[in-house]
Amino acid sequence: MKCDCANCTTHACYTKGVNCTGVDPLEVLDAYTDQEKEIMQAAAYVEGTFYSNITRLQETAEFARAMGYKKLGMAFCIGLNAEARYIARFYKQEGFEFYSVCCKNCSIAKKELGLRQVKPELDHEAMCNPKMQARFLAEQGTELYISCGLCVGHDAIFNKNCPGPVTTLVVKDRLLAHNPLGAIYSRYWKRKLRIMDEGEV
Repeated sequence: MKCDCANCTTHACYTKGVNCTGVDPLEVLDAYTDQEKEIMQAAAYVEGTFYSNITRLQETAEFARAMGYKKLGMAFCIGLNAEARYIARFYKQEGFEFYSVCCKNCSIAKKELGLRQVKPELDHEAMCNPKMQARFLAEQGTELYISCGLCVGHDAIFNKNCPGPVTTLVVKDRLLAHNPLGAIYSRYWKRKLRIMDEGEV
């Protein structure tokens, strides 16, 4: 498998049932655990039922319902604390037990790990603590873990340490209103990033 699908011009796997990987279909199907197959069923139900009709916020609730989850847990960036409050309100209104842990939990100073500070003049700048976000949510019996605006890298640690499935609700992008694809949709940013198509102006 070349793993260069981003530059494929046909995507015949999607449109014509072509398997260009060389992997036997039975091997693919056998690779999924029973839990993963259940998740696939729920994901397909949400996609097939609500395609382009509800938001990602709502899709997450419908997926959780399809899986029979009662307890949702969200790890969020402190910079999105106002947004987190509305998200928590929504899922509680939807009937879920909802838990949330901000990134600055435990308030360990960045200096303790020799981490670079955003504001060097501060005596105490708390580090992000994604490992404990995962732990504290797990202690509440969380069934579906939700990542909300965690820093690049911190999200990887959070995902790795969650004992259950993780879904991403929000990806942080401080410049583009938390919409990383804004850089792709804007020709100004594409030019700045030097990724314009040939002949594109």
